[in-house]
Amino acid sequence: MLTESRLFDRNNLLCLDNPSNFQNTMNVTGACYVPSNWATDLGNEGVLVTHKPSYFSGYVFRGDLRRPTEILESGFNIAAPVIRGRDLDRVMSGAMRGGYTGHYGVSTSICISATTRYATGNYFFYNVHFVAFDGYIYLIDAVHFKGFAIPSPRPDNPIAIRFPHLREIYEVNFPHLIPNFKIVGIVYLPGHGLGPWPDYPSKLSLAVNPYYSASFVYGHQKTGMEAAKVVADRFNVMHGWVVV
Repeated sequence: MLTESRLFDRNNLLCLDNPSNFQNTMNVTGACYVPSNWATDLGNEGVLVTHKPSYFSGYVFRGDLRRPTEILESGFNIAAPVIRGRDLDRVMSGAMRGGYTGHYGVSTSICISATTRYATGNYFFYNVHFVAFDGYIYLIDAVHFKGFAIPSPRPDNPIAIRFPHLREIYEVNFPHLIPNFKIVGIVYLPGHGLGPWPDYPSKLSLAVNPYYSASFVYGHQKTGMEAAKVVADRFNVMHGWVVV
C-alpha cells in the first residue's frame, strides 16, 4: 500500500531544474499542439470562444486539495455532468462560458505557476480564525491523450503578460478520467515542503508515483522511477515543440 512517507522519501525524488519547460510544457518532448481559429473579442479583451476548439497532448499540471495517497490510488475522475450533449462539449472546450470550464472535465495547465492557486484552499476554524492550507500539484503524462486547449480568459492578467503563451493555451481540459498510472508524481519546492508557493519557482522536486507507467519506445514499457527519469530528462533539456 502506498504511504506518504514512501512517496516523499529522498530516494524517491527527482529534480526539475529548467523553468522554461515547467512554465511551458509545450517545450517538452512529447507535446503536440493542434491550434484552431480562436479569436479575441477586442471590445472586452476576453476570449471569444465560438469556433472550432484547439487540442493539446503532452505533460500538464493539476492542483488538488486531496491527499496524494487518494489521488495516486484512484486517478482523477470526472463528476457526472448536469448538462449533456452538444452543450456539454461546448462547456468542456470553453466555448460556452468565455473560456471558463467550471468543474466539467479534468482541468490542467501547461504552466506550473498557473496551477499553484488551484492547490491552495481556505477554511474557517470554529468560524473565527481564517486559515490557509496548501494542497498538491501533480504532473500528468497526457502525451497519448487529447485535451481541449483553452486560452486564458483574462489575457491582461499579470501571469499572461509574463508568459504570453498562456494567451494561447492556459488550460488543457480533458473530457475523460486520468488513470492513476498516467500521473508521473507530485511536484513541490525543494527544501520547502509543500508550500507556500512562490509566483515563479526556479526548481521543482518530483516525488515519483510508483504506479506511473509509460512506453517511450514502441514495445518497451517503463514503470515507476525508471519511467519518471525519462520524463525528468525531457524537462531538464530544452526541446522544441510540434505544431501540426
